This record gives sequence, structure tokens and C-alpha cells, in this order.
Amino acid sequence: MQVVCWAKPAMFEKELLQINGSKTLIVGATGDIGTQVAMTLKNLDQKIHGVGRNKKKLNDLEKLGIETSEIDIGDENAIIDFAKSCEEYDNVVFCSGVNGPRPSRMCNDSFIRGVIDTNLLGIMNFTSNLIRRSKIRSPGRIVFISSIACHIAATNNAAYAASKGGAESFFRGVARELLRKNITVNSIAPAAIDTSLFEGNKPEILNPDLYPLGVGQTEDVANATAFLLQNGARFITGETLILDGGATWLE
Repeated sequence: MQVVCWAKPAMFEKELLQINGSKTLIVGATGDIGTQVAMTLKNLDQKIHGVGRNKKKLNDLEKLGIETSEIDIGDENAIIDFAKSCEEYDNVVFCSGVNGPRPSRMCNDSFIRGVIDTNLLGIMNFTSNLIRRSKIRSPGRIVFISSIACHIAATNNAAYAASKGGAESFFRGVARELLRKNITVNSIAPAAIDTSLFEGNKPEILNPDLYPLGVGQTEDVANATAFLLQNGARFITGETLILDGGATWLE
């Protein structure tokens, strides 16, 4: 009996590890995670266009050779104007979001709308406008940075968790709609990441005892994003990658 083993050329394996296409749009590029994602993908030979509302941080990104646009994701008209004039992208990564811990009994209408407008409605508007105007190429990738908060209950985080959970549900529906266009859509749900968001509250939130693999860093989120953007990840869509350093295993 003769056994034949087929071996793929090394070049083929290398191509699987490359990022899909050459152009990536990052929405929320001025946050700590968004900036790290931008720099990681730039180092992987991607042409990056960063969108955010912090003018100083946008200027810093431009000095590093990253194209930027100042847009408030809660401004529907600004999103529409951008989608009309922007180029086509191979990949889109949504890193934007706000988080203001507050007990549910203290979540008034103004607070709830502020969280929902940025974390859910703005992302829905941005995605819909890009798709409507065919601004995401085929094959394409969409990655949404969600949160472990919408998978594991946490005190004083109900509104934030609801907004992120709603966005995850939205993207699962989008993943289904874009199957025939060969555009994958996935989410990443990190636990608390060591960013400036937790300045002054690190000992409680970023307690190393909660994370068997250590406290999460922005690089961990960026690397997971790069994984989902790889050519080799073409068969993954509609999924959420839990990124928590083993924290949920301690529950």
C-alpha cells in the first residue's frame, strides 16, 4: 500500500499568516487599544486609516505615518460624509467605546443614551454606511472589540454590558448577511486591559490574582485582532473570541 503525503509549499504557509489585503480602517484609533492595534498592523505592512475624536492623538498618529480623520462616532452626519468620500478597505476594526461604571439604579436617561450612542448606535451607523457604499472589499474582515462584561455579570456595569452585548448581536447578524460577499465578521471580548482607563483604580480592577496568565495588555488585544485579520482565519465568522487570561476559569 502506497501512502502519499501532500505538503503545502512554505510560501503558501507564509501567506496564511499575512494580514488580509493591504488597507485597514480603525475606528476608535485614539484610545489605548485602538492606537496599539494601529501600530501592530502598521508593523505588519498594513496601510492604516485611523478615525477618532482626540485631535492631539490623531496628530501623534499622523507623525508615525498613519492617515487620520477626526470623527465623533456619535455624529451620524459625520459618519455619512466619511463613508461617501473614503476609499475602500480590506479590513475594518472597531475599537471605539466609552465606559462609565455606575449602578443600574443611578443610570438615568442621559447616561444610558451616552453609552448606547457610542458603543452601539454609532458602530451600527458606521458599519451600515460602509456596507451600503461597498467600502469593504471582498475578501474582507470586520473585527469588533467588545468586552467580557457582556458575558460575565459585573457590579456597576449593566449599561456598558448591555451596549456591548447589543453590538455583538448586531455583528453576528452582519456576519450572516456578508457570507456571500466573502467578508468575515468577528468580535473580541477582552477582560480588563491595563490602559489609562483604570488609572487610580488598578489594584482592584487589574488584580493579578484574577488573571492566571497575567493582567491583559493592549498588545494582547492587538495580536488577537491580527489573528482574525489573517488570511488563515478566512473560515471564522460570527464568533466572539474571549480574551481574559483564564479569568473565567476562576469563576
